[in-house]
Amino acid sequence: MKHIKLLLVVLITVFSCDNNDDEQTNPVTPTDGFTHNNVFYPTPNAYFEIDEDDDDPNIGGDGFPDNYSFFFSNGRMFDNEIHVNGVNDDYLFSLNTTNWVFLNVEVEDNPSLSNAGPLPGNTYIVSSIHDSVIIEDGQIEPLNPVYINNNTEFGIGSENTGIFNFPGTQGPTVTINAINIDNANQENSTVDIDYTFMNGDGEVITGHYEGTFGIILD
Repeated sequence: MKHIKLLLVVLITVFSCDNNDDEQTNPVTPTDGFTHNNVFYPTPNAYFEIDEDDDDPNIGGDGFPDNYSFFFSNGRMFDNEIHVNGVNDDYLFSLNTTNWVFLNVEVEDNPSLSNAGPLPGNTYIVSSIHDSVIIEDGQIEPLNPVYINNNTEFGIGSENTGIFNFPGTQGPTVTINAINIDNANQENSTVDIDYTFMNGDGEVITGHYEGTFGIILD
């Protein structure tokens, strides 16, 4: 138990200062992405969000976050807690973002997370009613005035452009194959993940990510 809590503390301590410390991986044959109807959509960037609150009325007070979220995209993501330009969207995205995966893993759906953080070798149920979505060929609209962070311009996602895949009758899952936290060189921390997502039309989307990742605290 102490080891698991220490892992969570390390994640928070090492990565909380910067939510954009992901790094693209560029294998000869790309594998970081998802496949839908035999079309591959690359997502070479990954983020892992830890919900710092412990206030879910059904599981509150257990000493662990109420949910964890995994994000994969072909662009960069910015945690919009400062509400840039008065925008209330939780996240901003670099203008080149077209593919985006949001998998919300709630402790209420995964009882093992009530006494341990996500562990390698485990498969977790992804919420089919709260937030989870896979977007193909989306579009990011620039802000006015323009917002630039770390030499990257960010905007908000259009609700009218792209294909939005929401969970169908069979709940999505995410499997953590491996995770390595490098305390000395945080940019070397890596994760290996597979996920399966059935959309509302009954079509199965499969995805994979293996590489470095950024951490966001909510």
